[in-house]
Amino acid sequence: MLKSYYEILNICENASKDEIKKQFKKLVKMYHPDINSSLEAENIFKEINKAAEILLDDEKRKNYDKLRNTNKEVYNKKPHQNYKTSESSGYSFYDIFKKTENKKTKKPKKGSDITVNVEIDYQEALLGTYRSVNIAKSSICPKCLGKKFANGQKCSYCNGLGEKTLNKKITVKIPPKIKDKTKLRLKQEGSEGEFNGQPGDLYIVVNITKKDDLTVKDGIVYNEVEISPYTAVLGGNIKVPTLWGEAVIKIPPLTKSNQSFKLIDVGVLNEKTNKKGEQITKVIIQIPSEISNDEYKLYEKLKEINSKKKNAQSI
Repeated sequence: MLKSYYEILNICENASKDEIKKQFKKLVKMYHPDINSSLEAENIFKEINKAAEILLDDEKRKNYDKLRNTNKEVYNKKPHQNYKTSESSGYSFYDIFKKTENKKTKKPKKGSDITVNVEIDYQEALLGTYRSVNIAKSSICPKCLGKKFANGQKCSYCNGLGEKTLNKKITVKIPPKIKDKTKLRLKQEGSEGEFNGQPGDLYIVVNITKKDDLTVKDGIVYNEVEISPYTAVLGGNIKVPTLWGEAVIKIPPLTKSNQSFKLIDVGVLNEKTNKKGEQITKVIIQIPSEISNDEYKLYEKLKEINSKKKNAQSI
């Protein structure tokens, strides 16, 4: 006759959770492998762990009691203290209960989804690009099957977590003409499912970043660049950022601060005409925060020249 979990813990069938916990702790002190190294103690320790696991879970205990009532010819309801495992039937009560429990409660469950963010610039958003992302995928521990314990002890493979986390690198293709905050879905690249359930999905949120303080308003690109005082006075060529790389602006002599220049064919791409729009670049004369002695003397000289010029004009 197979033992019931109530018999294994030597408690009544209507025992409360507190009574079950108290009796379980008492038996652990007697049969824990660190205290009792005999083979019989090891087997008993496994049985009392399983018995406590079932009877301390309301749903599992309810299913267990139903199963016992329908299998009266297999189980002996009268409590006793004989802890020797019955081997006459060739199988244990746990085998019967586990089979029934799997059918009733452990339905396939889809894994959780994973969401990651990637950043691309405007040009990449128009033309398409690739990004590599590192994700951490969780799956049920193959040793303890998510129970956190194996052979009556904390699972050493998952350190009692019931799951393992694996890092995976995935290359994501970002299609052309994608919009900001678009969410791409990669099926079954999320966390592993439970009880043969399908893996979750991986979602890639695409963020289009501004490039070098470029702003777009009504289809026109705007930005500001700083130039030196001598460039403003003497003129020269400067490089400025655009949505499509760098462009060169020719600064004429005696350029004033806040003066704007129009660049053609470097702005927003018109999807209908397949032509690029305009960019307006404003130049700001940069006053140096520090100057050398030689530069100071030159500015003094310029000041002197400018004063003489004004005096001559007033005569």
